Amino acid sequence: MTMKYLFIISLISLLFSNQSVIAQDNYDKLITLAKKEKVDSLRIKTIQNQLDLAIRKSDTLNIANAYFILSNLEPTKKNAYSDSIIAFTQNKNYFRYPSGGYLEKGNINFEKGDYTEALGFYVKASEAAKKNGNDRLHLSAKFNIGLLKNMSGDHEGAQTIFAEYVKFLEENPTFINRYNYNPGLFALADSYIHTKNIEQAEITIDKGITATLKTRDSTIYSYILVTSGIHQYLLKNYQKAIDSLQKGKRLIQQFDSLETRLATCDYYIGRSYKVLGDQEKSLYHFQKTDTILRKTKDVIPEIINVYDYLRAYAKSQNNYELQLEYINTQLELDSIRHANQVYLTRNITKKYDAAELKSEKERLLKQFEKDTFLKDNTINFLIILSVILVLVVVYSLRKNYLNKIRFQKLLEQQKRPKTKEPDQIKTVDNTLAKKEDVDIPEEVIESVLQKLQEFENKNQFAKKHYTLNSLAKELNTNSAYLSKIINVYKNVNFANYLNNLRIDFAVDQLSTNKSLRSYTIQAIAEEVGFKNAQSFSSAFHKKTGIYPSYFIKHINN
Repeated sequence: MTMKYLFIISLISLLFSNQSVIAQDNYDKLITLAKKEKVDSLRIKTIQNQLDLAIRKSDTLNIANAYFILSNLEPTKKNAYSDSIIAFTQNKNYFRYPSGGYLEKGNINFEKGDYTEALGFYVKASEAAKKNGNDRLHLSAKFNIGLLKNMSGDHEGAQTIFAEYVKFLEENPTFINRYNYNPGLFALADSYIHTKNIEQAEITIDKGITATLKTRDSTIYSYILVTSGIHQYLLKNYQKAIDSLQKGKRLIQQFDSLETRLATCDYYIGRSYKVLGDQEKSLYHFQKTDTILRKTKDVIPEIINVYDYLRAYAKSQNNYELQLEYINTQLELDSIRHANQVYLTRNITKKYDAAELKSEKERLLKQFEKDTFLKDNTINFLIILSVILVLVVVYSLRKNYLNKIRFQKLLEQQKRPKTKEPDQIKTVDNTLAKKEDVDIPEEVIESVLQKLQEFENKNQFAKKHYTLNSLAKELNTNSAYLSKIINVYKNVNFANYLNNLRIDFAVDQLSTNKSLRSYTIQAIAEEVGFKNAQSFSSAFHKKTGIYPSYFIKHINN
């Protein structure tokens, strides 16, 4: 939820440890010289002198090192210094340049909200890092592209990248530092919030809090606190949500000059107070969110709904002028959001995925050149690779097509008039009785089937978590009889019998009850009788071929 506000701590810190390059690298020496000085002004002067020396020697590697250190000492000049890094090294093949400069430029543009420019620089950073064999820098660029995937609405794609990033660091603990691991945990926790994976979100939030406290990383700690607050909001622990969000907000205000970071805090504090019935505090925080959005024009997709609350308030006051003002603001921000999402959705795949494929192809071709056997089989391999790519695309298109067909089929089924079967079950005939030699008295079968029909008609399956034993007891029979009757006459086992009833009920309720669609997947699952979101989603997909999130998204549209 708060991914928009992740201050992209310079992940280039990954680059400057235990790595060698062809040219003489004086980076560690420059850092040592800077640390000897007590104040930034002297540190800047020292590195500037070293920069002048490197320029006189035409030492492009150490020119880039000096500019990089200066960019951290003088943040207001970071953009110009990053341009200089790129200008001096763009035709070089240094291990960490020019890719490091591209990554910095991407970070700068991301912070400004210029996602189009940010994507372009991240792709260049990724290509250069891959070309020069810097896997860790490539992963860093990929991490930031994950942030943009998250902005475009591809939360699952972003989550995959973040999980890969955190896993890489945890499997290579010597690479871990506060500048890479902490933001990685925050990004992963936030992505779990987006995909409603509440359990994994909680685990990752706890890991993030532990890591940031251990490393005294107050920046990422504050962001994880905000994520924790949103997590508590989703769990309906509204007072805990307010406490975490307010604490995170206070910390952010101490070190962060960008007001947009505070908007999400105010938005979820406002929503929490609204649920708790404190309309005055709720309105106060919604108005603060509005003030920030109007001032910055920096669109935060998940909080634009603040205008729904504000318009409702203006309407209650019969303030038509204010209603119109909120509508115009929302339309303006929606148009910006739409433009960003359309661009990112189209171009992340077009620019980044294509660059990844191109890079992979170049790597394979280099291998072919070294190995005669592989060289002779280059054409065949590339043909196979192309076929696989085509098959992947066809599979993706087919999956999307089938999902649409299944969705339409569900809607059509809901539109058909439902004919209720009579409560009284027909007498079991000889044909049915022959099924597997049921070996249960006919009167018992009829009685259980009648009670099951009543159980279905009254939607009792959605009211509590039944087991075979508990339902058998409720129907005044034994579990062995009930299991056999369901298997023979319902043609499914007990678990699938309950799941099918609940999924049919869920589809019916989601089709007719608009308010239910705004619930979390976890809340919907509980409404129809499931214990958790994962079991509900699995059962929904098994029966319908699509996931509940897909169904809700498309029925809302």
